[in-house]
Amino acid sequence: MKNITKLIFIFNICFFHFLITPSFGGIRLEDTGIESYLNSIKTMETDFIQISSNGELETGKLLIKKPGQMRFEYDAPSNHLVMASGILLVVIDKESTAEPQRYLTSQTPVGFLLDEAIKLDLNSNLKAIFFKEAHFHVSLYNPKNPTQGELELVFSPKPIALQEWTITNYSGEKTRVILENVIINQPIDKKLFSIGREITKVKKELAKN
Repeated sequence: MKNITKLIFIFNICFFHFLITPSFGGIRLEDTGIESYLNSIKTMETDFIQISSNGELETGKLLIKKPGQMRFEYDAPSNHLVMASGILLVVIDKESTAEPQRYLTSQTPVGFLLDEAIKLDLNSNLKAIFFKEAHFHVSLYNPKNPTQGELELVFSPKPIALQEWTITNYSGEKTRVILENVIINQPIDKKLFSIGREITKVKKELAKN
């Protein structure tokens, strides 16, 4: 459950507050191509490496299919799966017969990333946009809710692509998420986003044991 709390926290910071001002510190965001890049994505498949402040390392796979579908799964020994399909987002424990935790996608920040079209509007939460070590860095922080922590997104400029992000929580602990083997706009089986199918599959596997 620690991983799931961490995952929801990452979504809370990364996608719901990913609304960026047109210019900052001499960098015009429309000139970076970030908005066009995000809207060019219809499907995404990517591996990730998650590194915590204490050195704990976890891996997994993220699948996205616009509009409204997502599958975020940690590799073993973690046993959780987060899925969104339409209005519903669930957290499934693959080692428990308990009913999954359910949320409305609209009440979770992941809904922003799953929108058909993404518009980057004015946002007072922007702390900084800067160019460092051949990458665009976008730092977001909400002064009205400092317990949410701070997010730094990192994009390669040519071609523009989201490569990683780092979450710094209210206590100063950092969680870095690195994206690898990103595949854009290739077909993804719609069955992978079927919540009912996944719940049934988990129950059948547990019944065998």
